[in-house]
Amino acid sequence: MARYCGDRNSEHLIVNASEFKETCLIQGKSVLTNESVWTSVYCDELIVNFVENIDEGDGDFFEKLETQLANTSSYAKVLVAEMLWLMFLCPSNTGHKSKRISIERVFAWSGFPIEENKRAQYLSAEALEGIGSAGTAYNTLRWRELVYFIRFTEAFLMLERLQRTQLLNDHISFSEWLEQLPENESRQLRHMLLFLFFPDFNERIFGNTDRRSILLNLTDVTSKQYRNMKCREIDSRLLDLRRQFEQEFGTADIDYYVEPLKTKWKSVEGQLVAKVKEPEEDYTVKKLEQNSSSLNQILYGPPGTGKTYNTINKALAIVEPAYLKGSYSREELKAQFDYYVKAGQIVFTTFHQSFSYEDFVEGLKAESKSGSITYKVEGGIFKEFCRKASSRGEGLLELPVKTSNLQVPFSSFVEELITEPKLLQTKTGVDFHIEAIEGTKQKVSITLSSGKTYSLDIKSFEKAYHYSGIWTEIANHSYIFPILTYLEKRHGLQKEFSSQLKADVSPDVNSLPYVLIIDEINRGNISNIFGELITLIEPSKRAGGTEALSVELPYSKKPFSVPSNLHIIGTMNTADKSLAQVDIALRRRFEFVEMMPDSRVLKNIPLIEGIVDIPKMLETINQRIELLYDREHTIGHSFFLPLEKDPTIKRLARIFELEILPLLEEYFFEDWERVGQVLGDHIKSDPELKFINEKFTSDAVKSLMGKDWSHDGIKPYQRNKAALDSPEAYKGIYDSPQG
Repeated sequence: MARYCGDRNSEHLIVNASEFKETCLIQGKSVLTNESVWTSVYCDELIVNFVENIDEGDGDFFEKLETQLANTSSYAKVLVAEMLWLMFLCPSNTGHKSKRISIERVFAWSGFPIEENKRAQYLSAEALEGIGSAGTAYNTLRWRELVYFIRFTEAFLMLERLQRTQLLNDHISFSEWLEQLPENESRQLRHMLLFLFFPDFNERIFGNTDRRSILLNLTDVTSKQYRNMKCREIDSRLLDLRRQFEQEFGTADIDYYVEPLKTKWKSVEGQLVAKVKEPEEDYTVKKLEQNSSSLNQILYGPPGTGKTYNTINKALAIVEPAYLKGSYSREELKAQFDYYVKAGQIVFTTFHQSFSYEDFVEGLKAESKSGSITYKVEGGIFKEFCRKASSRGEGLLELPVKTSNLQVPFSSFVEELITEPKLLQTKTGVDFHIEAIEGTKQKVSITLSSGKTYSLDIKSFEKAYHYSGIWTEIANHSYIFPILTYLEKRHGLQKEFSSQLKADVSPDVNSLPYVLIIDEINRGNISNIFGELITLIEPSKRAGGTEALSVELPYSKKPFSVPSNLHIIGTMNTADKSLAQVDIALRRRFEFVEMMPDSRVLKNIPLIEGIVDIPKMLETINQRIELLYDREHTIGHSFFLPLEKDPTIKRLARIFELEILPLLEEYFFEDWERVGQVLGDHIKSDPELKFINEKFTSDAVKSLMGKDWSHDGIKPYQRNKAALDSPEAYKGIYDSPQG
């Protein structure tokens, strides 16, 4: 039976789910009170105030939910609390205490009390323990799952009671009926409902990644076939496979996450792409290389691993590979990057929830003229950048001055001129005098024998120093190049300019590489933003490619193609969306470069207060996060880089208080018990060294509430600010004797 879950007992959960079906979905009553709340009337309130009033922005889910439900009835608030209760039943990667606190928090908004017998049955540790891991998106995008549940309830309660009863007694009919709901194929709650209602026919596999891996490794299903299968077809194949294993092992007590089945698909999970032999349908993961020049690539990893930071190096590796071979500082690299941004050869943008096709490709812009409104087609960021990249340099701004190693030699030269003006000659043998200008070290004065004078600033020399075209095209070249030669001989300027007449022409601007950087690419709706152009970014489909394609744009009605010299670099924070959740169309067309936390980057940070080993502390924190959550929510090394310049306990405390603790709070949805476990509080023998403490002691509770008050509700926690200033508290994260 699929209800067997290894070391997790599913019986209590299944009994509660069965009572939920009868009590709520058939009778319309509450499981936590005696009120009738599962009705269309109160569901409509949730449609109006939540589904049609979504707040997709950042922030605490429950704080936003409270605001959205402010104008709803008490019964609607009970309804949404019980929806969350059911949503919390299956996941085991959230603690039962955290679940109970969240449910009680929402329920409290209604003003109704929870009956004690119902609390014991539906909110106990046993009831909320969970039986399987939900994917990252289930928690980070909880509002999507709740919208799905509200839509389900709305449609289900519109049915006659007999129809509802029939559906809840037939797993195939119920599964088919669910297909009318929006996003049914992509919602994890869909799989949870089927397991809870029909545990003899559906597995406790809620994420698409494992469902796919099992079928691709243990059956003849191919990756292409899997993508074309509906969820109920996948359910059917998993059920058939289960029955085969039940016969093979002679027992119904088998589970895909328990031996002997686990190693049958888990051990070969990493070889999945090679086995399927359909590489064009999958994405590749590569190590970060400075000289990589792939047309489409995404840097992905947890927060603070340097993804946006490294887009500068990646872009420079494309537009000027030789520059990265020099020993330039980070400031010089950033200045070089800014140089190409100003020139228009690199464009940086950020995707967000409101970013649209009209912003990216093209759309209509309203204009008011003489009291009437007209509309014109206006190109978006991507369209205009493609036009620039394919127009043989038209629209490319005159390159601004680069920052280089000219500054020091030039300043030294000016110092020399202050005490001793110079006499130099042009290439044709004409003498000219150079002297410093009082009050500045950024300019020099040129005087000819005729008495005519010129004032030349360092920017003129910078432009000539980097110029790769015909030298006579530089203004005042007769004087600038002899001075640069003097700087090379007498002031250590590295030779990068040409003081000889060049017969060759300027480089072909049509071959210039252009780079579009899309930060937070996974935060936008990729299908909406790229539209039909997602196909055109493939290397073979670009202009000049072997299978070049063009499309007619919907607004301008003009043909459009993507040039082959345009590179796209994206960044993706896996804490926002796991790689498995990324649109398959995007994954097929990009190379994915993994960027994970690297404690070796922090090796130059000395021991804080002679005690705290920062690299070891980071490694330990991330190992615990992997055990309690997953590797996609680990902590990046860049959070601790400020300690290189300021290796003090004060700076470390500030990092923890303002960055690390809020991030962990968000990861674990205010489950402070788990936050404390990540920081080693559970094994610290000295309570003063714990970062998270319960706010009230037992004696304080008795003093406030009386000795007969039962403290089985919400337990407030607080940060221990004293621990933030204690080196021993940080050392205890990775080196704490168990008390």
